[in-house]
Amino acid sequence: MLTVGARPRNLKWFHAGPMLFGDWGTSRLYVLGLALLYTQYASFYFMLAMSVILLAVGWAYTVVCRLYPDGGGVYSSAKERSQTLAVVGAFLLCADYVVTAAISAVEAFHYAGFHHEAWWAAGAILLIGVLNYFGPTKAGSAALYVAIATMIISLIVSVAAIPYLGEARLEPARGNPGEWWVSLTHLILAISGVEAIANMTSIMVTPVQRTASRAIWPVLLEIVVLNVVLTAAMLALPHDKLHQGDSFAPLPEGDRTTAVEEFRDRNNLHDSSVVIAPSEQGEIVTAYDGNKETMMKVLADYYVGPTFAQISAIVFALLLLSAVNTAITGLVSVLFTLSEDNELPRAFGGLNIWGMPVLPLIIGTVLPTITVLMVPRVADLADLYAIGVVGAVAVNLGSISTNFKKKLPGYERWPMLILAIVMVAIWFTIALTKFNALLFATSVMGFGFGARYLGHHREEVFDWVKEAVPGLPTAAEAVGRSVSSFLKPGAKYGAANAPDKTRILIATTGNPKLVEFALEECKLRQGSLYVLFVRHIAVGRFAPVGTPNVDSDFTAAALFEGIAAKAEEKGVAVHFLYAVSYDIADTILEMAVTHAVDFVILGATQRGALWRTMKGDVIRQVAQDLPPRISLLLHG
Repeated sequence: MLTVGARPRNLKWFHAGPMLFGDWGTSRLYVLGLALLYTQYASFYFMLAMSVILLAVGWAYTVVCRLYPDGGGVYSSAKERSQTLAVVGAFLLCADYVVTAAISAVEAFHYAGFHHEAWWAAGAILLIGVLNYFGPTKAGSAALYVAIATMIISLIVSVAAIPYLGEARLEPARGNPGEWWVSLTHLILAISGVEAIANMTSIMVTPVQRTASRAIWPVLLEIVVLNVVLTAAMLALPHDKLHQGDSFAPLPEGDRTTAVEEFRDRNNLHDSSVVIAPSEQGEIVTAYDGNKETMMKVLADYYVGPTFAQISAIVFALLLLSAVNTAITGLVSVLFTLSEDNELPRAFGGLNIWGMPVLPLIIGTVLPTITVLMVPRVADLADLYAIGVVGAVAVNLGSISTNFKKKLPGYERWPMLILAIVMVAIWFTIALTKFNALLFATSVMGFGFGARYLGHHREEVFDWVKEAVPGLPTAAEAVGRSVSSFLKPGAKYGAANAPDKTRILIATTGNPKLVEFALEECKLRQGSLYVLFVRHIAVGRFAPVGTPNVDSDFTAAALFEGIAAKAEEKGVAVHFLYAVSYDIADTILEMAVTHAVDFVILGATQRGALWRTMKGDVIRQVAQDLPPRISLLLHG
């Protein structure tokens, strides 16, 4: 019997909200400094403009969640318009996840006060990738608490800064409207993380529209209001908190241009960050690069106190590191989903025994590591970040607003289409003004579509390999039988005519001692054995599992073949069950009830408390929910 697991709808709005903030709210930790870097004392007005875009995007995603209650985000919406467009959106989302991991890691160590942040960040990404090899850790609850703590810290700093907001130095934007537009695109990564809510809808309590709206609006309003307040608080800071100055006071009129160029070249600074600013000694050449990576810590220190700032920095660093973990698992999930839809080679769907796709995990760990080492500056990472997230949002909103098969009233469709056009314009602006961002986006797309081509032409590749290596058997030929051959309804293997007075279920991926014990119990009790193989999917926690290609699971086929032979030797009838599931305990319980078994036999784990904390205790979950009529036996 083959079953496909489904996630229960138990995510409430007060759970989804902090989870959304954990993705969306982290942008504040670097957007404030970038606003000062690129727009100086006009940053307040640019943040207001950015807030309007944030409100529009947040509203649009309440519509997205209503229309797609089964999750999937940009991939689900674009697939209804064009499969190729869906893949483009998915790869843009992959680019977003890669830079999310990179920028979050390097910012975490900025806030923690480490030197050589890029190397520490690379090490942290690799470590998180290694931990995820054993399946996603149960860090979700801790991340929620850190996200809530970050929200509280931001509120405290904002309230403490209110008496000083009148001292904020506000200046009109420099340059022409075209330059204003380019400056605004530098802040667009404030929308990063919004796509997360669209992927949560598959496990939200119904009605999804109400749950999603209740999750989105409080987080959105917190981000918008506090971003504006904190920007004003930033502009009210003393000059020495904002600038890194040079000894050009007083500054002679004739040397102004030369002084700026020398200062920029000497410090390897961004052009727009170098300005001439007043000081107590006179005008100086200065830059806004000094505290741009840790502006929230600077605000906490000045308006509340140094001890509070140190505590805040630790909380910010933990939140950013949790964002690294979320980004890696998100990237793995997208690549795995594409493999399940035959858009990437089947190798991308290969799982280890902990349910983690190995090849996507390697890619999801190595790419951010390389990115953070090649592009260690936050300002440059922000450019790469923006081109991915803006592209994904543009594809999502554009696909929905132009899909006239969807029942969408005009007052929702046309504003969403206008917003999609704005996102497309921002994407092209970034691509035209930031060559590195364009190169990054095209590299990700090129790699993705190259892998997609191999996936679509895998038979030709396999034929070429077989011609190159004559006599090479396929994996199915090596096993001898496929999984589906064991899953015929009501089919018995082993000693098919053996007594069936008792039904015993075991869940195993190959424990030989457990199998031997279960066969002996069946022989003793004149019963039949139900063997359940659960292919655990540890990623894609927000997306529904599609119908798996069970015949590619050669581990299960080999296990069934061996157990059938042993059962025949011992005179025991055996039935084979196969399931793909996110939750092993739920699947065991479901199978036990469905097949009316009398006993469930599980192998007692020898792993310690740390492992059970990270992965959960399957035996405890089964024992708690197993019906009283079914006995649970543990084999040590």
